[in-house]
Amino acid sequence: MDIDIKLIAHAKDYIDDLARGVNPLSKEFIDDNEIINNVKISRCLFYVSDILEAVIEGGGVKKPKKLKPELFNLQMLELDNYEYLNQPITISVIARRINELKPENMEKLKVTAITNWLVDINMLSVVQMNGKNHKHPTANGESIGITMEKREGQYGSYYAVLYNELAQRFIIDNLSAIIDGGYNQRQKKQ
Repeated sequence: MDIDIKLIAHAKDYIDDLARGVNPLSKEFIDDNEIINNVKISRCLFYVSDILEAVIEGGGVKKPKKLKPELFNLQMLELDNYEYLNQPITISVIARRINELKPENMEKLKVTAITNWLVDINMLSVVQMNGKNHKHPTANGESIGITMEKREGQYGSYYAVLYNELAQRFIIDNLSAIIDGGYNQRQKKQ
């Protein structure tokens, strides 16, 4: 929204007149019994006039800068509130449920941070199929409750990697390794 300083100055003049008990159109005094001459309303109008004066002097209203979110910080999470689910769920559901426990001004835990860590510790492996990389549980991953399930989607069948309650607990218990290992750091463009 563009700010028209002349229009603000004109509105300020109207408010100043009203605050003094003057009709801004006719410049005649308003009857003392009118609501506009109530002391509380008059003070409010003078206050608004002061704000408009500051806007005029400042050349308009500046939009506040969008604050850069803080890095993901385990100490700020309420992990005690994480509810483990009995049924196997996808890694995106786990990440979303963790992110629901973080403060608003903190960056999100990325799905890739978790899966890349699981690959590095040999719980998942990367398998290339049809020219794309897919993650599959290793024997170690299966031992902690990572499984695969064939599903049908709008583009045909696919395999979903699922995490049971034990696997969810493993991830939550090892979040510090994921964060301290730098897996959630922003990727720099090269």
